[in-house]
Amino acid sequence: MDTKILLEQCQLVNFQKGKKITILGAGIAGLVAAYELERLGHEVEILEGSPRIGGRVWTHRFGNSPDAPYAELGAMRIPSEHEMTLHYVHEMGLSDKLCKFMTVFEESNAMMNINGQVLQMKDAPRVLQQTEGGIFSDTRYSEKTRLFAAWLKTIINTIAPGNLRSEFERDLQSHLMDELERLDLNPYFSEDGETIDLNSFLTQNPSFRAKCSQGLDIFLGDIITETSHDLLQLKGGMDQLIQRLAASITGEIKCNSEVVALRVQFDHVQITYKENGQLHTRRCDYVLCTIPFSVLRKMELSGFDDDKLDSIHNTVYCPGTKVAFHARESFWEKNGIKGGASFSGEGVRQTYYPSVKFNPERGSVMLASYTIGDDAQRMGMMSEQERFDYVQNTVSKIHPELNEPGMILDKASIAWGNYKWSAGGCTIHWDEADGSASYLKAQRPQNTLFFAGEHCSRFPAWLQGSIESAVEAVYDIVKHKPALQSTAIPVAVTVSGKNRQLAAVGSAW
Repeated sequence: MDTKILLEQCQLVNFQKGKKITILGAGIAGLVAAYELERLGHEVEILEGSPRIGGRVWTHRFGNSPDAPYAELGAMRIPSEHEMTLHYVHEMGLSDKLCKFMTVFEESNAMMNINGQVLQMKDAPRVLQQTEGGIFSDTRYSEKTRLFAAWLKTIINTIAPGNLRSEFERDLQSHLMDELERLDLNPYFSEDGETIDLNSFLTQNPSFRAKCSQGLDIFLGDIITETSHDLLQLKGGMDQLIQRLAASITGEIKCNSEVVALRVQFDHVQITYKENGQLHTRRCDYVLCTIPFSVLRKMELSGFDDDKLDSIHNTVYCPGTKVAFHARESFWEKNGIKGGASFSGEGVRQTYYPSVKFNPERGSVMLASYTIGDDAQRMGMMSEQERFDYVQNTVSKIHPELNEPGMILDKASIAWGNYKWSAGGCTIHWDEADGSASYLKAQRPQNTLFFAGEHCSRFPAWLQGSIESAVEAVYDIVKHKPALQSTAIPVAVTVSGKNRQLAAVGSAW
């Protein structure tokens, strides 16, 4: 739904102003919801378990100066069609910061490591044909079909987690080559006939996706977005959106307030949270929970119906791991690389280069490794130092400059699958029987307990999903008619961590 229309509808149903809402989580969903609820005349308070705001928007800055280079350890791009995200970029006065994000396969000089052979990405499919043979040298199919298939495999190998790479291999061998042979592939090759426009191909040929396995079909839908030539970013860091939203909210944002129990009652929600080693329990008229289900399922939950508990415990999360290097200089530019991403091979997967300029006196930053799925899980199991060493060793095979003394000035990483406050990179629908319809179960409220976040949306893994679900939750809250006139949100109980029953709740962490 259009952002303006949805916000206008919130105004129309806002017949009972002055509600008091406790929001759990200070990620972008919680902040957007707080911002809109306050604009509608309601009172909000945000409890955030971690020491920081932003959730899975995390800009890591290598230095304290305003022009310090940075890496996005979380969300790093905005599709141009994600109008809800762009609405808040404009609303927060950040329109002048929007600029192009050069994504994977947009830089023809990017590198690829295939079984130890380092070459430019544009040459990879030809090499794949020569080294693998098999279906790629099967003369039953035209040269165009074989080259196109080799490009598809190159792209899938670069982006997809291991299980989907295997699914694509099976589908290709069994029937996808026949489907490619049937289609007119000429419009999707470049003028020199060596590269393809995957985005246009997938958009204009839904029949191809329909013949893929369900998980692969859903993933290819994600690739349409990820390989778009119209991706955007915020120059200066995505966390600018978080900071502007937080500054626009008058209600208190309390970090280090870890929720450990939610008890749904007929006309209120009782929450228990831990702060400074103390457990506090309070009664709340309305609660908006933006905590990922991967974290929520570890809490004490009562008063939830069975379908909701099933959604909470069975929503699938995909791990994601990122490793960034602060480099003395942007040495990759000497190879003509201005942005985009290389495929460094092994478990490192994608290596992204900045498509914004940093002050050369302060060096530059490469996102040396961005992995999802099984690759991310393996790296997440390493210690941080092991992870740094592994990534440096792997990426230096395509960029030996990394091993020059003093080239790497600093490093940063995050394994979202092991991060206490997310326990996953994002929700996925690739292996769910009912596909994306699961988000409808995730967003369904329990009396006066409402839900928002990317797991409650049609756009998992994107800011758009978190924002849209937040505005929809705002609509549901403001139109809700209380069964009984509730009081304010007083502190009901404050107990020490020695209370046997409540202390047992906290031990789940």
